[in-house]
Amino acid sequence: MKRFKIGIIAFLFFMLMGFLYTDRASAQSYIVNPNKTYTYSQMMSDITKLKNAYPDLITVRVIGKSEYGRNLYAVSLGKGPSTVFINGSHHAREWMTTNVNMNMIDKYAYAYTKNQKINSYDVRKILTNTTVWFVPMVNPDGVTLQQSGLKAFPASAHAGLKRMNGGSTNFTRWKANGKGVDLNRQYNVNWKNLGGAKSPSYKNFNGTAPHSAAETKALLAFVTSISPEIAISYHSSGQLIFWNYHQTGTRYTADYAMAKALSRMTGYSLQPGKSTGGGFSDWFSRVQKKRAYTLEIAPYAGETNVPLSRMSSVWRQNAAVGLLTAQEGGKIYDTRKLGESQALEKKIKAYDATAKKLQTYYEGKVKTVNHLVIETAHQDLYNKVSNEVKKNEAAMTKLPSKYRSRPTTALTTAKLHRDRSIAFINAVKEGDKLNASNKTLTGYFARGTLNEATVAHYQNFVKTIPAVTSKVAKMYGTSVKNLATAKYLNPANLSRDNFKFEISRYQLIVQMEQQLTAKQFEAVKANLAEYDKLTVESAAFKESKGLKPYSATESMLASKKDAIALELSKQQAEQPNQQPENSPVETTNPITK
Repeated sequence: MKRFKIGIIAFLFFMLMGFLYTDRASAQSYIVNPNKTYTYSQMMSDITKLKNAYPDLITVRVIGKSEYGRNLYAVSLGKGPSTVFINGSHHAREWMTTNVNMNMIDKYAYAYTKNQKINSYDVRKILTNTTVWFVPMVNPDGVTLQQSGLKAFPASAHAGLKRMNGGSTNFTRWKANGKGVDLNRQYNVNWKNLGGAKSPSYKNFNGTAPHSAAETKALLAFVTSISPEIAISYHSSGQLIFWNYHQTGTRYTADYAMAKALSRMTGYSLQPGKSTGGGFSDWFSRVQKKRAYTLEIAPYAGETNVPLSRMSSVWRQNAAVGLLTAQEGGKIYDTRKLGESQALEKKIKAYDATAKKLQTYYEGKVKTVNHLVIETAHQDLYNKVSNEVKKNEAAMTKLPSKYRSRPTTALTTAKLHRDRSIAFINAVKEGDKLNASNKTLTGYFARGTLNEATVAHYQNFVKTIPAVTSKVAKMYGTSVKNLATAKYLNPANLSRDNFKFEISRYQLIVQMEQQLTAKQFEAVKANLAEYDKLTVESAAFKESKGLKPYSATESMLASKKDAIALELSKQQAEQPNQQPENSPVETTNPITK
């Protein structure tokens, strides 16, 4: 019995050690420690560690600099096309809101990689659909002054900072930025009527103009660039939620519904009155016309920071706020994109009747070869339809992939008529060029203009025929293809086969002239025989096709051939004892092979 008790105790001991080890291992998996005075330096260090730990999930951006040159950091978490925005520490003494921001980034990233849920929220699913952007510390100068005092600032600034703080070197009540501007009274919504301090101060000075502080400018530019669906601004203290920024109608209803959800989640009370203006949430709601909420964490702490002893309860209350926000932002985005998809589909279908008019030009009116023309009206309509298709395709790229299928299907009709139309236009253009080339070449032979330029023209002509054949094959309709074949390809193929005899005989003449100069008499004799053979074949071909010979060309070739035969006889007579030639004899040419 004693041994049994000892065994039970040992088992429980090892189980306890296992739980302790597991808890410690889990804690070590996190990077951010929110249960301490969280400094700007600590935040920078943790942001770097988070980015390195989750390179596929987290990105970091420097969106500007504070008045004293400190970098302003934005951190994104997630992979979704929709975006929401969370920020903290607009006010210096409210730096625990940075703890909340950073803890969200850390815990959400960890849960994503482990496929865990937080308060029943599926983190991976939510962050796959929505990207959450954080600016954890909007006011790094003010936070640093509140936490560290004058030693963190140049000596030249000390007198001014003390003056703005009522002469005191105790900056724990400091709320403004480093220049004495209250950053959450900087936004241009009822700014002129806010009241407050008349000059730079530790709190409530609105600045000399809206959006004049470096931090405000940077934040506004950044938020405009990411276009979030919802914005959450964390402040302290009082356990309140500000949400009423003079919305009306359906916006009021939707904003109020989410405000109640945030209230149920955090236990914070909804501020009953309307905001007076000046704050970031005022600007986001009233200017951007999107959902904005200001959450005041922790019980009221007076004119100082919330004590660290409150952090654990603050986190329990707010652990899932970012996930709720991301989930709701994703719904808003999806609803809007679905609407855009449906509107685009409707617009595309309405354009089908216009696109179908192209069929008249590429098929309907094409009854004879004389109808194989590109009318100005056809080209103009094609250009309009093509541009419309491009605009609609560009609009589709802005939709999430799941909302592209119906507009893509709807666009099929316009693309079909566009593609058939351009196939007709390309075939006619290239066919007309081929006919023009054929006409030019025929003119050369009719005039007896047979030289190296003629040969080059013929070779290019021959190379062009397969390209035009391919374009004709892409035309729509068997009848249209047959007409194009009759107008372009049949004449071209006939000319190619006919002209090759003249070209081949001309090349033989050039070759024989060179062979005479080299005194390759046997080679000349062989080529004369080949020439006569080609002459017979040419006559037979022309007769079979009902073609007449080109008298000027025939006369020119015959004259040159006779001259070569006469010169051959003359040179052979002058060299009766000529030995057999060792040089290779070329009796054919590439065209006749």
